[in-house]
Amino acid sequence: MNGLLLDINLVNPIHHEKSFIYPGSFGPGRSNLTLMQFSDIKGWRDYLLTLQINDTRVPGIHSNAYHDALKALLLAWVEPATIKPVELQALRSLEGALRGVYFQPMFEKMLAQAPKSKLAKFRPGLGQFLEFMREHDDLPDALHSKSGRGPGSALDTIRNRLAHGDPFNNLPWGGLLESVRDVVIYAYRNHPASGMSPSQTGGTQSLC
Repeated sequence: MNGLLLDINLVNPIHHEKSFIYPGSFGPGRSNLTLMQFSDIKGWRDYLLTLQINDTRVPGIHSNAYHDALKALLLAWVEPATIKPVELQALRSLEGALRGVYFQPMFEKMLAQAPKSKLAKFRPGLGQFLEFMREHDDLPDALHSKSGRGPGSALDTIRNRLAHGDPFNNLPWGGLLESVRDVVIYAYRNHPASGMSPSQTGGTQSLC
């Protein structure tokens, strides 16, 4: 299976070896955040490759949008300012992927409950898709962690803070990319496999 290719030579070789720290995923119970330390860009590239979507049930248009975030995250090795746009792109790709699965069943449910005049304004967003998954598609609590800042999903809260320029949202969100990947794969778990790798559907995944 051909996967995501990340070209470390996009970064000047004089910067390939240094100390770089990035938050990892949470431990059991969504606690004990780990900090990962890398000493060379190859190790960073190899870690990013573990975050890719290899599941062929996910349409290429969505896996490619998510992989765009991983490609940009490679450059955080030399420019940490790329991290926040990366996180927003990953969450945008998540919303698009969930729209592809859940918009129609959500619309049909609304059609049975609301006047047709209200359906013209039916514009569900990430939070509504995640809540629908929790209520109607058995989304595990581990993939729908509650926000500490109010009701709803932490992923939706993070996306809103990123989109609206929260000045206190400057550090990387540990486990965010892992969560986005896992929710996308969960959403498409019952879809037929395409028989092609995500890098072969909807365009190339190479940085070369």
